[in-house]
Amino acid sequence: MLSVVINAASGTARQHGAEALHDLIADSAAGAGLGAVDVQVVPPKLLPQALVQAAENSDEIWVGGGDGTLRSAAELMQRRDGVLGVLPLGTMNLLARDLNIPLEVDAAVCALAQADIVAIDVGRVNRGIFLNKSALGLYPEMIVDRERRRLFGLAKWPAMMKSAWRALRRHRLMEITLDYGGQTREIVSPAIVVAVGEYEFRTARLFGRPDLQSGELTVYVSHEKRWFGSAGQLARLFLGTLDGDPALEMIKAHSLRIGFDRVKPVASDGEVEMLPGPISYSVAPRALKVRMPGEVAD
Repeated sequence: MLSVVINAASGTARQHGAEALHDLIADSAAGAGLGAVDVQVVPPKLLPQALVQAAENSDEIWVGGGDGTLRSAAELMQRRDGVLGVLPLGTMNLLARDLNIPLEVDAAVCALAQADIVAIDVGRVNRGIFLNKSALGLYPEMIVDRERRRLFGLAKWPAMMKSAWRALRRHRLMEITLDYGGQTREIVSPAIVVAVGEYEFRTARLFGRPDLQSGELTVYVSHEKRWFGSAGQLARLFLGTLDGDPALEMIKAHSLRIGFDRVKPVASDGEVEMLPGPISYSVAPRALKVRMPGEVAD
């Protein structure tokens, strides 16, 4: 039986309500010809246990939630050589968009029911994995500050805007060592992003990746040295005009190591960990089986 596990704290789950969302997914699955499915809408504290149990009971699970939920599920299914279906119930739904999955719940269920099983690349950071990006510098600082603000009742997006402004004004520069492709470089940067594949920087496809099977990491290194330069870079990112920015370096690599002296926050698929240097990154080509509507090159 197909298992469907939903994070009850995801935005879409809160919007629909747990019971209504459960019924919507079950009815959509039946309408798509899937028959009976085991649908669980569980609170975050019970999510790890529910994912482990679902992965033990089924070779395929469909998961709805944020980036952290998807990463946990992907790690379990990769170990078991199982199949992951992504339901777009998070905030930005970056992986669902990359996989051509419709954003409406009932349409997503129908599309996944008819989708092919394909294998996509996965990033590795030390012993863990990430599906989209891992970042040092400004981005994890924003997330840490955002979560502090949310403890005081501020909504997610207002908290993120305030945190972005605070991180930009502080503009801490990192002194790091980059090792890749047989060379070693000393770099001073406010922000580094390691992505699985390459991003499109277009307004309609912000953080979109046209190729999930490139077998490469793309490292984006900001060389802005002042806060207003990084603010302008961030603005160009959201305006879709970041391509060709002379202060943004793009590096292609199959693996790399980032060295630094002190423990730093590292955000992998939106989940922040405090890690000591050096950090090792690599790509695992076509290491995760997923449901993907449409065609993908073999």
